Amino acid sequence: MRLYADTADRSAAEGLLATGLFAGVTTNPTILRRAGSGVDDIPAIYRWATESGAREVFFQAWGEDTETLVERGRELRGLGDEVVVKLVASRAGTAACARLAADGVPTLLTAVYDPGQAMVAAAAGATYIAPYLRRLIAAGRDGHGDVLAMHELLAATGSGTKVLLASIPDVPSMVALARHGVDCFTMAPAIAEQFFADELTAEAVRTFEDAVAGTP
Repeated sequence: MRLYADTADRSAAEGLLATGLFAGVTTNPTILRRAGSGVDDIPAIYRWATESGAREVFFQAWGEDTETLVERGRELRGLGDEVVVKLVASRAGTAACARLAADGVPTLLTAVYDPGQAMVAAAAGATYIAPYLRRLIAAGRDGHGDVLAMHELLAATGSGTKVLLASIPDVPSMVALARHGVDCFTMAPAIAEQFFADELTAEAVRTFEDAVAGTP
């Protein structure tokens, strides 16, 4: 099981990484902007994320053509071995993914919305694909069914490409897909906190602590 924090907010990411439960941090230009950062801040984000224990840090290449995406992907990978290069699953992005993967660069094709896109991702040698569950559901599609179809397709064909589920609305959505073998999830910090919010567990903590306090 691999869990990731989908944020560029340093305090939120470091708090989750400190638990030892999260394998790394995933970002994209929108997430950077939400944290008050931009592409010029990527090297600094890489430094604090890896210093906080991130084993993988995902940054998205930007540009409209394959050559630009490949060049920027190589620059991002040049930051260090923990970098995974994200590319949008467009024609140019998928072609850039194939080029980078052939050079041994770990890659993720993002904004994947159809099981057919999982096929070209596997052909490109992508390390991961990132379907956006919340957006699939909002578009009126069978989000859980489509994600499961992607996972089953990759597993049935022996592909090394893995589903890394993104845009996750809640923990039960992860549980439902994990029961079918999906084992990589990236989530906003607020969703991650749901793992630690069960009231019965909180009640048990209070009971045990009260028992300790009452021990002679």
